[in-house]
Amino acid sequence: MVKINNKEYAWGDITVVVLGRSVIGITGIEYTTKKNKEARFGAGREPKSIQHGRREYEGKLTLMQSEVIALNKAAQMSGQKDILDVDVDIIVAYIGDNNIITTDKITCASFSELPKGMKEGDLQSEHAMAFVALDIENDIV
Repeated sequence: MVKINNKEYAWGDITVVVLGRSVIGITGIEYTTKKNKEARFGAGREPKSIQHGRREYEGKLTLMQSEVIALNKAAQMSGQKDILDVDVDIIVAYIGDNNIITTDKITCASFSELPKGMKEGDLQSEHAMAFVALDIENDIV
């Protein structure tokens, strides 16, 4: 069995930066790189090759309401109507054993919704903010 490190990453091991500030009201982050692929067929019933297509980048930040408001205010202070009009870079740093840092950069993320709201019984308000991006660079230096 190959041992990569002494432990796996945990939630407390990541830092997320948006608009130049560490996002402390974050409760989740997901991001994905997709590449369109299709089997190509010729004579017979079996595929002859795999055709590679375009890439797509998307994800979502799950934030406490206070963080959504803070990001929106930062966008407004830059002269925009709201966070929906701003394209942002999102930096995600994973700090592992021996303080080795793995960093991913989500380039030009653009949010499609500005959620708000609560319901009876909620102890906090958190919202998933979906985004599309131009690129995701994994394990950058």
